[in-house]
Amino acid sequence: MERTQIPLPLQAQILMRLALAVCSLIAGNVLLVFFTVTIAAPFFLLALLAAISGGYLYLLVSRGHYLILIGTVLNVERTAILHRPKAILIEVEGKALRVVLRSRHRIPSVGGQISLYVQDSAPICEWRGMHLLRTYLAVSAGKST
Repeated sequence: MERTQIPLPLQAQILMRLALAVCSLIAGNVLLVFFTVTIAAPFFLLALLAAISGGYLYLLVSRGHYLILIGTVLNVERTAILHRPKAILIEVEGKALRVVLRSRHRIPSVGGQISLYVQDSAPICEWRGMHLLRTYLAVSAGKST
């Protein structure tokens, strides 16, 4: 089996999930020493779920079950009150694709390039005459290498 290079945004996602697992495991152990099992149990559960999530993402990426969609940002939809980015409209291979964003700190600029890392079995549905993507693995500004 040939080893492939994992793209940097996906490496960052895997490392963040595994770091969350390690930090919550340490916090659970500290709380177990000073308090009871009932207080430490949520941290152990979080550590287990984060480790499973990171391991599944690594398995998915190492097997090559992801796609890279590179497109141009056409529009950024914002929330009504705080004006945070809610969704972006991108053009990928001549088709309009609306992507619902989650926990974005950097706002994508209109007219800029964006790379979306998507699982190859991710559902894409129709919404108001365009394609809608509700989930993605990672996102990065600019073209990927």
